[in-house]
Amino acid sequence: MSDPQTQNEIIQRLETISHGVTNNLRQLSDRQFSDGTESEWSAESYLKHLLLSIKPLAKAIHFPADQLQSMFGLSEQPSRSYSEVVAAYKKRLDEGIRAEDFSPVTPVTYRFPDGVTDTRGYLLQSWDESNAKLIDGAARRSEAELDRLQLPHPALGTITLREILFFTIFHNDLHWHDIQHAGGL
Repeated sequence: MSDPQTQNEIIQRLETISHGVTNNLRQLSDRQFSDGTESEWSAESYLKHLLLSIKPLAKAIHFPADQLQSMFGLSEQPSRSYSEVVAAYKKRLDEGIRAEDFSPVTPVTYRFPDGVTDTRGYLLQSWDESNAKLIDGAARRSEAELDRLQLPHPALGTITLREILFFTIFHNDLHWHDIQHAGGL
């Protein structure tokens, strides 16, 4: 599959990954879903991590353009390509950056509302809703807004909406494969 570039390609990739993660997690037994170790996350932990990553973005992408501009400025250079964003992120990983360095994105901080008894059901519903909201927000932006409006990323600094969507595709796809491995698929 070629690297995404356009808004439609970004949306298609986000949808494919979102549905794939959901379908794979529904296939797992309760044990496959929740079993992990201190050194290897469970499928559940990866899902929590993905939710902690995607929920703030799904909210922020809906902020009015003028609000994003006043908070984070406008990009003065063109968006990098998907492969350039991935390479920049991998470089940061090689430098030793880890999700655990940013407490808001570690699985141990995920909190459930009172009364939740079906953990997997709640997490999957949150995953589906967050992705739908993110995809809707991406669809509402013009191609120009994707390249001019910016948001902060903990490892990559302030990057364009297009770049943060590229990162999200890469990150979600990476952990989709981790979920498959953790669940024995």
